[in-house]
Amino acid sequence: MGDKENPNTIDIPTDLLIEILLRLALKSLVKLKTVSKEWRSILDSKSFGDMYLSFQKSGKNCRKILAACHCDCGGPPSLLPGSGFKGNEEIVSLHCDVTRPSMSCDGLVCLPEPGWVNVVNPATGQLRRFASGPDPVSSLLIPPHKDIFLTGHWSTYFPGYWAMGFGRDKVRGSYKVVRMFFDPSHSEILDVNIGEWRKLSPPPYPVHVGRKSVCVNGSIYWFEIGSRCKILALDLHTQEFHNVAMPAPFRYKMDTQIVNLEDSLALVTSGVNKNLEWQLEILSMDAQKESWSLMYLISLADLHIRLLEARWFTPVTVSKQGNLLIYDNKRRLYKYYPRTNIVRRISPHTCIVLSPYLETLFQLQTDQLDLRTGRTICISKVWIASAQVISSLRSRVDKFLCRGKAYSQDYTLQICDFDVIIAPDCWSFNTRGRGDGSLQSSPTPYGVNRPLQDLTVNAFLFFYPT
Repeated sequence: MGDKENPNTIDIPTDLLIEILLRLALKSLVKLKTVSKEWRSILDSKSFGDMYLSFQKSGKNCRKILAACHCDCGGPPSLLPGSGFKGNEEIVSLHCDVTRPSMSCDGLVCLPEPGWVNVVNPATGQLRRFASGPDPVSSLLIPPHKDIFLTGHWSTYFPGYWAMGFGRDKVRGSYKVVRMFFDPSHSEILDVNIGEWRKLSPPPYPVHVGRKSVCVNGSIYWFEIGSRCKILALDLHTQEFHNVAMPAPFRYKMDTQIVNLEDSLALVTSGVNKNLEWQLEILSMDAQKESWSLMYLISLADLHIRLLEARWFTPVTVSKQGNLLIYDNKRRLYKYYPRTNIVRRISPHTCIVLSPYLETLFQLQTDQLDLRTGRTICISKVWIASAQVISSLRSRVDKFLCRGKAYSQDYTLQICDFDVIIAPDCWSFNTRGRGDGSLQSSPTPYGVNRPLQDLTVNAFLFFYPT
């Protein structure tokens, strides 16, 4: 006899099923792949991935902002557990070294560092590292910019010798990294799916070394300054360069920058107007006609900025209610209300805003971290508060160390700003809270006890073969 149909099942039309799935969080979608082959086929399809991204950009769900949370412990970039709110705006924090430059596009973040290019999907925790090789040698070049986030106008520059870009091919859906040396003949492109640097036809003119870029609708743009302001575009699908017409008339200022605002290329500048009041001007480009129009003209008089003060502002995203979120060079977040023409600061503390936060189903072929390679391995993320004791830490550490028992090495366990040494033959590790609200850790047989400076911190556990 054939199998009887389950009377409790409901046949959901595919169109309706897709509309439901589009409204779910990425973590839920990953779990739902196990429901049936049909559901997995839908969720793994490029068409659904594109629709999922478009739905998030549409603003039907609450907009989120991706911000950097600094940690120089050497671990891979990853999302912190939980999220915070700044004036009803949800802030998702990415644990990373903020002294490194970053680029983001449609849910992925690219973090270059000396010798490597890291691409991370914050939503899934997947990470890929690509060897970038040494910089070409040229006696004509000045020394590279220092490997820090520079202040002022120079904060729009990358360290090093390269002009870099990161974006998504809107035809194939693949993500690509672009780098151009001072000499245009040294131009390369890397497809994240392939993982190999390939030669790129040189741009029509050299791009200023270190200048940041932005990706909009499948093209990467660089804002070039000099005797004449220019915008250079690279189509990631055809891999062809072309110039973009500048708005006329246009007066360049030291803080002028290009950004992706609501999937449109925007030209942003701030300064003092004829009435000696600060204002923010945002122009938007029509991609089809490559024509410019005024998007926002925002008075900043209520912020009481001094006339000679070095201030500039970067638009981040538009909220579900139609309000514009703005980030300034002092790492403060503001919200502009177009209906009332009011600008208000919404973050009492500073934060390093990276981009709008989008979840993408794009799968990265993640790196497998070998215990014997000497690279950092993150095994846990723990929120430590004055009234909280980490009960599960010992078992997780024991389990991890047992995996490396065959290797006669010591491991360094680093918790934020202090280290302890654990021998592989002694798995004991105790964590206890003290009466003063601080936390101490003591391994066996070594005893290195130093309390954390802050009563409430983010702690990351990493093991290093020594």
